[in-house]
Amino acid sequence: MNIYKTIGLAVLAMSARAEAGDVMRKMILEVDPVAPASSAYEQSINGITTSKYGAGVDFNLGTTVSTGPEIWSGTFVARGDDSGASYRREDLWPGERHKIDAMRFRWSVGVWEQGQSMRGWYFKAAYNWTRINSRANRFTETISDGLSASVNDSPNDETDLITDMRHGVSLAFGNRWVIGENFMAGIGASVTHNFRRAVAVDSKDPMAKADYEDLINHALPDTRMAVRPTPEVNIGLGYSL
Repeated sequence: MNIYKTIGLAVLAMSARAEAGDVMRKMILEVDPVAPASSAYEQSINGITTSKYGAGVDFNLGTTVSTGPEIWSGTFVARGDDSGASYRREDLWPGERHKIDAMRFRWSVGVWEQGQSMRGWYFKAAYNWTRINSRANRFTETISDGLSASVNDSPNDETDLITDMRHGVSLAFGNRWVIGENFMAGIGASVTHNFRRAVAVDSKDPMAKADYEDLINHALPDTRMAVRPTPEVNIGLGYSL
């Protein structure tokens, strides 16, 4: 009797494996078509040289669940305005320059309306890791919000370096649909909350960190680097393999 039970269990196990093997695994490669195109427009509006790219991969896990990485990078260069306009402390003066390089890595787990093809409505939760490198050549300022009369066209202080590391979680929802046989398009919205942040400042300027945060929270055209949680729109074009 035990032999028949053993054979029966073996047959059931083999059947389960065969059924699992019939599940069609899919992988979707997706890029952000808006990021590069929006850079030129944002530069014309804000005067900040911008370069952005984004891409991601979704792996089907066999049911309604998927997982995969997503990467986004951006470079922003702001220069002082020499048009003679009135300046605030957070504005760049003539001759000043501020460059920011940012990279965000995200690993998400998603639930799909049509799981095996990873299309239809979806909901995703993700872990985020962000690194921002800030390099600024600016005048050393004082707490009194003033610059000396010796301000000229070239900042006279050393380079201010800031490294901003963040860990967070994000939630996203949206919809993806098929275009043709294997091409797909999707649109969604997400919001990120950072639960851990470490900022390293290498500068003698007491206002270096404040200038950096003013730039990422108000002046930059992209809100992914803002300290406060800010909703963002996600658009993607993908190819199914």
